Amino acid sequence: MSACGVDPSARTAFDARIRQLQRLGVSPRDGARSAGPLQYGIVELAALATAVRLMAAFMVPSLAARYVVERWDTLTPALLAGAQAALPASYLARRPLGDETVIVIEASALADLGRQGRHDERYTGMLGELSAVGSAALQNAVRRIGGAALVVDTTGYMPGVVQGFAWETMATEDELAHELDGLRFSV
Repeated sequence: MSACGVDPSARTAFDARIRQLQRLGVSPRDGARSAGPLQYGIVELAALATAVRLMAAFMVPSLAARYVVERWDTLTPALLAGAQAALPASYLARRPLGDETVIVIEASALADLGRQGRHDERYTGMLGELSAVGSAALQNAVRRIGGAALVVDTTGYMPGVVQGFAWETMATEDELAHELDGLRFSV
């Protein structure tokens, strides 16, 4: 909640959104677990946080879930790059990251929502183009897709996800590196 900038007083609504995102397939990624406590790692937290940030930008939950699930391979490098401020120096020394921290989503997919029923559980239309770019290339990326886009900067929430995970689990540097590698290779 804190990484996504959600006020603690909205806990009940936030929990309901997380359950909805899980029903839509966002997390957890391990489908073999049917009972027992859920185990959240950085991969699951990053997926949920990304979907929450897309919804904060006025994307309906079903569409946000589809982007996270179906375009995960494009999102993961941007999520790691966005977390650079919170990553251990030893991790960055061995695993260089790009500067593509901004997610740009073509607005044409959002226009299809007017044809959806108000309470449809799943968005079934075509997904618009999604790309990860550096902040210097943002204007060109928006111009290339027609000037209307949803833009999410991963530096606004991914450091909080990583720091929150490390704090709550008291992860060592090696354990944190293992979790970050899990995100890197979760494609």
